[in-house]
Amino acid sequence: MGQRWLRAVGGDEGDGGEVRASDGWLGDGWGGPPGEVGGGSGGRCLCDDCLSGIVSYPLAEQYGGGGGFGDDRGMITEVVLLDGHLIDVRKGPVGGSGYECAAHELQARGVLRREPPRTVVVREEPEQAMLDWLARVVGGEAALAALDDEPLPVEDLDLGAVPGWARERARLVDEHVQGAFGHQLVGPELLTACRRLLVRAAGAGAFEAWHGALPEQVAAAVVHCAAKASALGAPTLGHPMRSILRGVGVSGYPSDRSRRLATLVGGSGWPHGRRPTEVPDVYVLGDPALLLSCFRSDLVVYRDRAVRLAAGSGATGAR
Repeated sequence: MGQRWLRAVGGDEGDGGEVRASDGWLGDGWGGPPGEVGGGSGGRCLCDDCLSGIVSYPLAEQYGGGGGFGDDRGMITEVVLLDGHLIDVRKGPVGGSGYECAAHELQARGVLRREPPRTVVVREEPEQAMLDWLARVVGGEAALAALDDEPLPVEDLDLGAVPGWARERARLVDEHVQGAFGHQLVGPELLTACRRLLVRAAGAGAFEAWHGALPEQVAAAVVHCAAKASALGAPTLGHPMRSILRGVGVSGYPSDRSRRLATLVGGSGWPHGRRPTEVPDVYVLGDPALLLSCFRSDLVVYRDRAVRLAAGSGATGAR
């Protein structure tokens, strides 16, 4: 491809102010003598790709293209020196500059790195953030639209929905679940939610994951998870989690196992920093059938308010 020559105009390096560089592209590296922009072969490669880029560049705007490789090779910076003093700096796309093959070779060697396009983050309106969170908590937009605050019915443990090999273990766990003092504090809905969650846990593989755990330890995780999913245990509700778990047969809080159970049943929780500030920090189970009516009543209020605000914002934006 010939020799590359760098010329500092008016300099005194060698004969005629020329400095020999490494093998590369023909001409000086500065874009030619002062006043010469994109013309001739001075400082530019004479390969077919570069020549086609130079020839087509003046007509690029007319025909909707940049010629050669276009602008996908990045930007080129041309520096003009006079007696070692910086005179001008010109920036433009590589396409049409005559250095297309230089960019191609640098990119092939992995030294030409393109800056990735910036992602423009549009701030989500508070009411839309609320609706997104609500849909995640109850399992989708359709479930959110149909959400009500009817109390959960009294139910026995549905052993028919539990794998045959796990039924005896589920029955033992349920005995400890029934002993939780939280049922007396909150009412029979909590027991129904716990039993439904226990069936989901057995079907999702929780028993295999906790094969070494005692039945009362699994029961504590189920009660804790169901309570956290319905925002029970918060200081404002007057039902400390310690009181809810009393009678299960364990001491301490099964927070780690309970959190893993919520992830197993409901998937990953709400991304950090995205939960609306006015809502409680709850476990996400993604099913209103596992939530108590007192919590669903709050969700209905949040939903209706967010829908009204969203409708008002849409009407204002349409004006």
